[in-house]
Amino acid sequence: MAAQTRKGDASGRGNSDGYKVSFPARMYAYNDEEIAAVVNVMKNSECQTQGENMARFESDFKTYTGANHAFAVDNATNALRIAATLCRFKQGDEVIIPAYTFCATALPFAAEGAKIVWVDMDDTWNADPDDIEKKITKRTKALVVVHLLGMPCEMEKIMKIARERNLIVVEDCAQAPGARIGDRHVGTFGDFGCFSFHGAKNMTTLGEGSMLTVRDDDMAKLVPGVRHNGVRGYEGERERYWVPAMSLVDFDIDGVWPHNFSMGEAQCALGSALLKRLDNINGILHEQGMKLRAMFEDTPEITYNRIPEGFFHIHHQCIYHFEGANGKNRDDLLDITTTKYGIRNIVQYYPLYRYPIFKKAGFGEADCPKLEKWWDNSFSFPWWCGVPDETLSYMADSIKAAIEEFKKA
Repeated sequence: MAAQTRKGDASGRGNSDGYKVSFPARMYAYNDEEIAAVVNVMKNSECQTQGENMARFESDFKTYTGANHAFAVDNATNALRIAATLCRFKQGDEVIIPAYTFCATALPFAAEGAKIVWVDMDDTWNADPDDIEKKITKRTKALVVVHLLGMPCEMEKIMKIARERNLIVVEDCAQAPGARIGDRHVGTFGDFGCFSFHGAKNMTTLGEGSMLTVRDDDMAKLVPGVRHNGVRGYEGERERYWVPAMSLVDFDIDGVWPHNFSMGEAQCALGSALLKRLDNINGILHEQGMKLRAMFEDTPEITYNRIPEGFFHIHHQCIYHFEGANGKNRDDLLDITTTKYGIRNIVQYYPLYRYPIFKKAGFGEADCPKLEKWWDNSFSFPWWCGVPDETLSYMADSIKAAIEEFKKA
């Protein structure tokens, strides 16, 4: 049973036979209004891409987050790719990236030719501002911070470091739409914010989708062409609208070839509809996350990340740490919870420098002692929006029972 995975999916998500509590592939179900928004585009929209729904979604997202500029993109990896492209890396330039995150955070920057320098975690389980400062060199051009698990990074400290050294800041907000520090949304602190609407996220537009937020007005002017094949209209009046052609194709940045990272109209219409209940979804996730924490207050063997005062952690995922008991480790714990209690806990976000792809690319070395000490005993509870209280209790009680078994052995 412990070896089962959904066909074609290495994440561990999706219903699996034989488990009492499995890890669903989707965070929640669409409601009637959201389904109707997609059907309306299918029936009535004049165009299926680059239309009024995209413009509306971008405007709605700007209003929701307070971002200066917002651009709908087909997925968050490509939003990060646009941000990496606009960093304009030259040979030898370095980018600081958390070692504890999903691989998509780092891949676009490696593809753009930047040298990756891995940063360690702190007790929020996000990038450690002190380690960021320590790893800046004269070759550092940008730093990427990830609001992992829906937990905001300590952006005030990070932005102070970046501004003092004139560094570009890219916020990976893939897991954090709606997360805030005070009243300010993540994705509005740095130069770029990259949000994900993947099927497993707290806001999902038919499996894929993203939004790129941009602070600088001049930088924002470059995004539409980079996003959509360098296509734009001819300026000024023309005697014949078809001469020399319907549209112009050109570089937005000299020598930088554009992409096609456009998001479809149906997805954009769904995105606008979902924004109406995103705060409700996040509120449910936050509430159940805090309930589960409370259940482990009397269990020192299980720990979780610190939430600084004023930070709204949306608990996109529920990763905890097993401190060990009587010589037993995380794998021993999951052996019991899987086979005896039928809970499909999973393990996520391998330290990126351990993966073959980064080792082969020359990024296999890292100075991340906190992550090295912590990661091998971390695990994820099955998680979705609306986990019943009895399921939260069952998961907590099963972990506690397994720990008691270790202590008595």
